[in-house]
Amino acid sequence: MDTKAIFLWVGFALICAVIYFVSRRIKKQTEENGIETTGVVSRITQTGDIDAEDMNFQYYVRYRTEDGEEVEGILSNPRSDLAVGQQVRIKYHPKYKTNARLV
Repeated sequence: MDTKAIFLWVGFALICAVIYFVSRRIKKQTEENGIETTGVVSRITQTGDIDAEDMNFQYYVRYRTEDGEEVEGILSNPRSDLAVGQQVRIKYHPKYKTNARLV
């Protein structure tokens, strides 16, 4: 493996590590200081190939923030039994309003 390839792999690993640690920090801050509210599952989109085993779903929830802003955010910890129109209790970080977690 040449030097350029090694630097590319090291750079890729560093980027992945930064993304991991930032997302863990946001999750921890949301759990500790997040604002709890009620939202409604607004849509569910399919990701991946329907014929493959890697098919996943992305769940979105619509809610009002503390300051009255209506937001549609991604649920970062959905359950498979959720349905569009279902009310759910969530927490969101005031700085990252479009990333919600089920309570």
